[in-house]
Amino acid sequence: MRKIAPISLRYLAEKEFLRYDLLMQLADGKTVFKWIPSDLKRASVALLDMQIFNAREALPANCVCIWISESASYPGRKGDMTLPLNFSLSDLVNALDRAALRLLDMKTIGDSPDMDADPFSQKNYRISKWISLEHDFSTVRFKKILAVMTKQTVNWRWLLTYGGLTERDAYLFLDELKKKSVLVEGDMALSAHELITHQLARQSSQQISLEQREGGVGLFVKKINQWLGRARSQELERTP
Repeated sequence: MRKIAPISLRYLAEKEFLRYDLLMQLADGKTVFKWIPSDLKRASVALLDMQIFNAREALPANCVCIWISESASYPGRKGDMTLPLNFSLSDLVNALDRAALRLLDMKTIGDSPDMDADPFSQKNYRISKWISLEHDFSTVRFKKILAVMTKQTVNWRWLLTYGGLTERDAYLFLDELKKKSVLVEGDMALSAHELITHQLARQSSQQISLEQREGGVGLFVKKINQWLGRARSQELERTP
């Protein structure tokens, strides 16, 4: 299974973003890592357009930067990489694989973030209210998923298995819900803890109920024995 690494696409021009999105569909399975969109703060790699990136926003310390530029001069740091403006599939794959090797080198010396855990798979999701999405998310398939998410939480595996989404569609779908401010994320570990707590409470309740029933039966038997004892005593008193 390929390692998963977050990549920031926030500072790409629309044309560059669309090119990246199209080429990554063609490159699926060909890169060393499986790259998932992320915000800049959590990104291991960032694709940056020097005309858009705001240098005042701090980059993560160990984030590998790939600048979209025809020039070797860019406002980057030593060791940053570049991609030509009209980068091809091979250009993109090569740059991402070089970035992956850089991250593996950093991980060897303990400086890079953990890339093994997919942040999407560690959470569950629901929506705070019903919302009508547009364009690609307006189909019946997405409406059915939204209907479920208004009533219960779902996780990444559910979206792929029962929702019938590809990983790419699931990423974009959750991102769209987040942009609309209706996505509510929960930690799966916490949910598991809550489930265990609920099960323990239920078992405790069942045990108390059983003890109460057993107590009731015991009291009934005790009453019968007392009644039989009195009846036997009365019979013995009447016997000459």
